[in-house]
Amino acid sequence: MAWLIDGYNLMHAAGAIGGKEVTREAFRRLRRRFLDELADALGPARARETTVVFDANSPPRDFDLETTYKGLRVLFALEDESADARIEMILAAHSVPKSLIVVSSDRRVRRAAARRRAEAVPSDQFLDQLDRMRAEGRRKPDRDGAGEASPAGDDGKRNTPLSAQEAAFWLEAFSDIADDPGLSDGLRESAPMLTDEDIERIRREVDREP
Repeated sequence: MAWLIDGYNLMHAAGAIGGKEVTREAFRRLRRRFLDELADALGPARARETTVVFDANSPPRDFDLETTYKGLRVLFALEDESADARIEMILAAHSVPKSLIVVSSDRRVRRAAARRRAEAVPSDQFLDQLDRMRAEGRRKPDRDGAGEASPAGDDGKRNTPLSAQEAAFWLEAFSDIADDPGLSDGLRESAPMLTDEDIERIRREVDREP
């Protein structure tokens, strides 16, 4: 599913705008922070399927009228009546509007989504979904290996081999004993497959170093 978001409507629902007046520069910072947090919560895959539409009375200084930012497609509806009108145009031109999820609490936008049989989600409900997505992303292991969750047995010890990144870290940490004859076999090409037992053995050897 692809997300089509009424940008300022969602920012307002999130409390990012409204209330007190701010300078234009401060407003631009708020908008960029909002996009940062949105992209972070969605994650790379969902961000690439997301379009955010903003109203615009003049060209923004910090973005092109159409750009990609952290995977998000960001549009400023400068030549249209409003962001609502641009969203209506996108819905009308889309070949498979049923595949779209339109995020807005604006009645005009929601009616346009209903006419094209796209799913419409109020901004406050979408914010709840973002919280769940963010929590889901935190639970997922880092695919690059850094900070990766380690499967462990009942005794709390890891029972899967270290990743290449983890092994490289430990090899560097204990490089001063790499020439020890008793450890050389464990520190050669098989090092990326070090287990917790290997690491514990290395630590014991380090403890015996003068």
